[in-house]
Amino acid sequence: MSCLLRLTVFTVIVFSALPALSQKTEKDEAAVVVIATRQPSRTNALAADTTVIEREQIQQAGPGTTLGELLARVPGIELSREGASGASEAIFIRGANGGHTLVLLDGLRIGSATLGLPSIGAIPLSQVERIEILRGSASALYGSDAIGGVIRITTRRGSQAPRLEASLGAGTHGVQEASVGHAGQIGELSYSLRLADSSASGVNAITNTSSPAYNPDKDGYWRRSHALNVDWRIHEHAKLGGQWIESDGMNRYDSSWPSAASDWKIRQRISSFGAYTQLKINDTWTTEFRAGRSEDDSVSTPSATAGAERDAFRTNQDQYVWQNDIRLPLGSALVSIETLREGIISTNTYTGTRRSTDSLVLGWSGSVGKHFWQVGLRRDDNSQFGSKNTHTLGYGYWLSDAWRISGSAGTAFKAPTFNDLYFPNTPFVGEGNPSLVPETGRSRELALNYGRNNQKASLRYFRNDISNLIQWEETPPGSWFYKPTNIGEARITGWIAGWQARLGKWTLDTQATVQDPRNKTSGEYLTRRATRFGMVSLRQDNGYWSGGVEVQGSGARYDAPDFNTRMNTRRMGGYGLVNLHGEYRIDQRWTLFGRLNNLFDKQYQLAQSSTSNFASNGATIFAGMRFVLY
Repeated sequence: MSCLLRLTVFTVIVFSALPALSQKTEKDEAAVVVIATRQPSRTNALAADTTVIEREQIQQAGPGTTLGELLARVPGIELSREGASGASEAIFIRGANGGHTLVLLDGLRIGSATLGLPSIGAIPLSQVERIEILRGSASALYGSDAIGGVIRITTRRGSQAPRLEASLGAGTHGVQEASVGHAGQIGELSYSLRLADSSASGVNAITNTSSPAYNPDKDGYWRRSHALNVDWRIHEHAKLGGQWIESDGMNRYDSSWPSAASDWKIRQRISSFGAYTQLKINDTWTTEFRAGRSEDDSVSTPSATAGAERDAFRTNQDQYVWQNDIRLPLGSALVSIETLREGIISTNTYTGTRRSTDSLVLGWSGSVGKHFWQVGLRRDDNSQFGSKNTHTLGYGYWLSDAWRISGSAGTAFKAPTFNDLYFPNTPFVGEGNPSLVPETGRSRELALNYGRNNQKASLRYFRNDISNLIQWEETPPGSWFYKPTNIGEARITGWIAGWQARLGKWTLDTQATVQDPRNKTSGEYLTRRATRFGMVSLRQDNGYWSGGVEVQGSGARYDAPDFNTRMNTRRMGGYGLVNLHGEYRIDQRWTLFGRLNNLFDKQYQLAQSSTSNFASNGATIFAGMRFVLY
């Protein structure tokens, strides 16, 4: 209650202190997002909880920043990582599991169908133009995995004028990054081609010498990526386009089996390529067809299986979407027919390697007068577990030109992974369970928002009940043999408050999350999730130079619960980080930039295991130069 009380007092003070610094209100201007309705919508006409990260903010984060680190600066999102930069990353949106977030890259699903996790750490920010974040149940729009929320990533596109851009920088722990790109337009054809390369010597992934996996080496990484985007307007009412992005990399890590002294490393490649055609039939009907494939390929060496040289897993996802947007006398309708084909290839022998899902999506959203709404219905027919129906309903009301209230409710689900269902019988490891059913979620939220040209503030309450959570249980106890079952229940409640203000050349942004992420079965906190976290940033732009300071904090978290009692036994302390960033524009072509993260070299942890403490980044410095030619 004390955390909730402090957050409430903070919000009341902010709301009561909001002066009318400008007569232009949020109702006059707001960001446009696609993620909340799958149609372009202004954020102030949505009951959904959304955030947008533009290219300028991505550049401020610095080339040495990972996607997970950037997302962890967004309200309601936490980062988990088993090591420093380069290690695999997972994010928790409003306390939901890492596998409860759906990631779309240029409109296509990405991630591993064996692990059930999106490949957050494999997406280089140098290739990203815009990120849209939706917090809350969204399966009514997107299907499986969207219990906690959705991340929609758009890669960089062409421009009307020819543009050459290059960036080069280096930093602490041997970090080196370089990127080059060319974008332009020839008639009605726009294009973009970009290449990027990054590497680091790294730090030791495990810090405690008592760990059986401890190896006093440096666990570095490298990653290379390339992306191509093409858009062609063949007619005033018709266009074609396509995109291709591939990211290939390797990072080293530490493990105890079969030997801590082994040179453990994982090679991971993700790719996404597709094409679309869009046609405006008439003034009320626009249709679009999109087809593509995403791949997630990982190879670990040496193998954790005795006698094997490596462990390899590949996920292929073929996706087809026919979406129709229809303008109605009141609002607009969405009708979409979709097909998803998933397949896996592995050095392990799975009894099931393919599944398919056919879906129908119906939506209706709009606004009239002071009212705005969103309705979504979806039916997924899956070849493994049958049919699943989900829905979402949101409504909002403008109290005045600056104030609005809203509420929403929705349902969601996550299909079992191929590991959950078909993992081969392996001694001292376990096996899958083909009788599993999908995990399900039901979320509700209420929000109060204020917005004028110079200031924005919000307070949002959320609750997410998740049932049939899949947990791997030791069967029988003491056998070191695990099988998954649908026995878990979780309830996550919380508040998110935020305040943004622009005062001349200064921009202040502050946000705080207070939550109670509980396992209902055991009563314990969900692992790696804090009950409170937040961030304050202050930025200034004086034309030729800009810079700012960020203060990022998190409360204590627990990890690695006891195998038998499920009680939390390993506590990770809270932490506070201070980051500095700045850039100096020499002229229209050349810019110097730099970033200092964790100024006071705070020692903290984002993850533990039952025996190991994983390292995190200490104080790091990154500096570089950017060149742009129009």
